[in-house]
Amino acid sequence: MQLLIVLLAIAFVQVWGARNPLHQDSWFIQWVNLVSARDALGRAWQAPVIIGGPVLAFLLIQAGFTQLSAWLMLPLGVVVLLYSFGRGEFSDIVDEYTKACYVEDWSSALDRAQRLEVDTDDLAENDWSQLHRRVFDEAGYRGFERMFAVLFWFLILGPVGALLYRLMFIYVRTVDEPSVAAARMLWLLEWPVVRLLGLSLSLSGNFVGCFNRLKDCLICVKRSTIDALSPMILGALLVDDNLVQTCEVTRKELNLLNGLYTRTLWMWLAVAALLTILI
Repeated sequence: MQLLIVLLAIAFVQVWGARNPLHQDSWFIQWVNLVSARDALGRAWQAPVIIGGPVLAFLLIQAGFTQLSAWLMLPLGVVVLLYSFGRGEFSDIVDEYTKACYVEDWSSALDRAQRLEVDTDDLAENDWSQLHRRVFDEAGYRGFERMFAVLFWFLILGPVGALLYRLMFIYVRTVDEPSVAAARMLWLLEWPVVRLLGLSLSLSGNFVGCFNRLKDCLICVKRSTIDALSPMILGALLVDDNLVQTCEVTRKELNLLNGLYTRTLWMWLAVAALLTILI
């Protein structure tokens, strides 16, 4: 049933695009503000209560649905997965950015970068190489958190896994000063997904270039998600077998990023289907 839920959810995403009507986070923001205002909890306990409350409530709802009928998990799973997918535009903004770069329209490119939440405050005007690198890093991470991290935890833990990841991501990204423990928890949730995605990218892109980068960070516990992910994407997009890479980002890599992620997503679905048949 998990694979069917995933396929249905992705079909809805293709129809809705960035206008996902289930992406309503006001309830969670209100819950965050309510718990944060409770000084008696202490800062260390705020994140566990903020994330654990909705997750526990969902587990109770899931148990009730399962008692009534196992098939009720189909619509519930689709709704939760659709909610858990990443927010806002992504591929369209990257396309618009690369078009602005092609005509060297700095202001338009900067506007698209800011819509991707790229930090551009300290950039010198027409510093294209730095802007490309920051957009590439953010676009790579956004594609990762929007789809792959959610699917990984959905396939491992079911709907509760996808919900746990999304709520943790929203909390860390929206709270002014999230606790170190919460940021570390998000990093831990992303750690295995980045390594699996790196292996997948080596199969859907340039194997040698990506796999060498994957080996460098396979057991690393210090690199951030972006620091581990971006080199692997660059390796997968390498057009020749030269192993000495400069990590410079051009418009070409940004143009190829969406295609690489699309191929990798279909590969994940194919592997999930094969495992479902075999198991």
